[in-house]
Amino acid sequence: MLLGISFSVFSIEISSRFGRVTNDELTMTVYENDTTAVAVVLYKAGSLSYTVSNNRFQTIYEFRKKIKILKPEGTSFADVVIPFRVDDSSLREFVSGIDAYAHNLENGRAVRTSMSRRYIFDEELSSNMRLLRFSIPNVRAGTVIEYRFRITSPFIYNIPEWNMQRNIPVLYSRWEVLIPEYFRFRIDAARGHEKIQVEETTRSQTFTFGSRANQMQNVTSISRELIFTGRNLPALKPEPNIWYVNDFATSVRLELTGTQFPGEISRPFTNSWSDIETTLRRSDFGSNMRMSNPFRNEVRAIVAESESEEETIAKIYALVMEKIRWNETFAFWGNRARDAVRHGTGNNAQINMVLMSMLRDANIITYPVLMSRRDRGRLPFSPTLDRLNTFIVAAETSDGQTFYMDGSAIYGGLNVLPTVLLVDRAWAFDERRTGDKWVDLTNLGRNQHINILRVSIDENGAMTGDAQIRYTGQTAARFKARYFSLDDPLEFMTTNALTQGITIETHSLEGMEPMSTVVNETFTFTKNAELAGDYMFITPMIYKHLTDNPFIQSERRLPIEFDFPYSYMKTVVFTIPEGFVVDEMPVPLTISLENNAGRLIYGITQINENTLQLTYRFELNQIIFPQSDYPMIREFFGQVASKNREMIVLRRNNP
Repeated sequence: MLLGISFSVFSIEISSRFGRVTNDELTMTVYENDTTAVAVVLYKAGSLSYTVSNNRFQTIYEFRKKIKILKPEGTSFADVVIPFRVDDSSLREFVSGIDAYAHNLENGRAVRTSMSRRYIFDEELSSNMRLLRFSIPNVRAGTVIEYRFRITSPFIYNIPEWNMQRNIPVLYSRWEVLIPEYFRFRIDAARGHEKIQVEETTRSQTFTFGSRANQMQNVTSISRELIFTGRNLPALKPEPNIWYVNDFATSVRLELTGTQFPGEISRPFTNSWSDIETTLRRSDFGSNMRMSNPFRNEVRAIVAESESEEETIAKIYALVMEKIRWNETFAFWGNRARDAVRHGTGNNAQINMVLMSMLRDANIITYPVLMSRRDRGRLPFSPTLDRLNTFIVAAETSDGQTFYMDGSAIYGGLNVLPTVLLVDRAWAFDERRTGDKWVDLTNLGRNQHINILRVSIDENGAMTGDAQIRYTGQTAARFKARYFSLDDPLEFMTTNALTQGITIETHSLEGMEPMSTVVNETFTFTKNAELAGDYMFITPMIYKHLTDNPFIQSERRLPIEFDFPYSYMKTVVFTIPEGFVVDEMPVPLTISLENNAGRLIYGITQINENTLQLTYRFELNQIIFPQSDYPMIREFFGQVASKNREMIVLRRNNP
């Protein structure tokens, strides 16, 4: 780690000595390279090394960070969370050496405020994870904060990932790792777009084994020393259509490939997802999976009255969602699921454990699908328990159909999940399968938004019409979520009308039940065309599918990730007034992305003298695109938005 030196970045003198700040750090008011930054990391330094205690290797992880708060919004960086593992009493991590200071410039003098131990809180995250939280006091715009801590860990095969970048600029980041020759790690230091410096040397280390009662033995290791350094790293800022921006942060990951301890043969490291499954079966997760059905009589009645396995699954799913209300919390372990039954509310993992017990009792094949939510980052292909943060439930019928469910899907139904769970990489914890169990959950069913409108226009440009709209799958869930987020139907109609640029006269809905996957909406409406002399201008879309092109920046550094594949279809039949003729109509257009990843079909035809018909069909069949496809995506959505804005021009046919 840095040994109390001072260095300059952009002519700013920065001290790495803990507890000391420079005048430049205190008087800094803005970061010139990014004037929007609410804070900037002045330096971030960490080291990991191995030591021996009680004849066992363990790792020592030391961490230090100094941050300059530039704006009031940056004070949130004074709230720090340290996760650590506690698998059991003999195998747990220990956090020690927590120190934190806030430095302020008051009346021209540097004033340091230290953090009291009473600001440190310990809380349970799960059966094998805990959190230490603390808040550094006396922090405001202009404050320099710094903190440090140490983690002693018996989990010697896991080296934490080091993120060089974050959502604020980083002036200096340094990560040092000293690895004894007995451990072989593969380095992945090319993740992200920013370049970092990598230095590798060797260093001799001595480890002592044995005890006073037995002969002590010193073992010398030619250890591998790795130093990763990043300088002047820009903030990793979210761009439109990105699930989790930190997936693309410049970072360093070391993955264990094998070991060769003194006196032993070389052993490849065989940790696999099967090993993760074995660990979970022996943990609280496995115990919770084996819970008995708390709604046995209700399930027995459902099985007796259902005509198919799919009907049984759907009714059991609806029953558990009726019995236990989701508390808007995601979880993984599913502990205390019976408390959720008793209180009628619980997190998604608790509800899912109950759901699986009910499905098993109905002789339905069921298993959990393990994942990391979209807003928590992708699950890596390399096996890891730490990155798992929730799971959903899969149920299979005897004819091979698979249905996915989750306790958080309050506006869902079979195969309709909250968007945050529609990940492209999840692991099926299914004992029947062998080998690759990866599951792509991004396209579980048909998602459609179908509009059929009939519109009559009078000679004064007044339009009256009726609309029939069908939402299917994810579009239905999104519609219900928007509807129920408002206080009353009148507010929904008003908001909807303002969004669509129409006045809604009558309105009705079908399929708004929680587990329905199809919603039908009908309404009548009025709208006025634009008039200019003898000309009338009509927007044939009535209300737009896409108002503006969401991709307007000239360049993009990150991939493009949409929510889910869907199709949007609209048919509008116009009756134009007597005495008017068509002067101009939009040109038909058919465009497609490569490999049919997306498509637009747009056309207007004149059926007879008084009838026009718009046909509009948009499809998004692929939802993840590499950054190299950005010019194509920008052009495609630019043309889609342009067609949404085009107008029909009618002219009064004066005799």
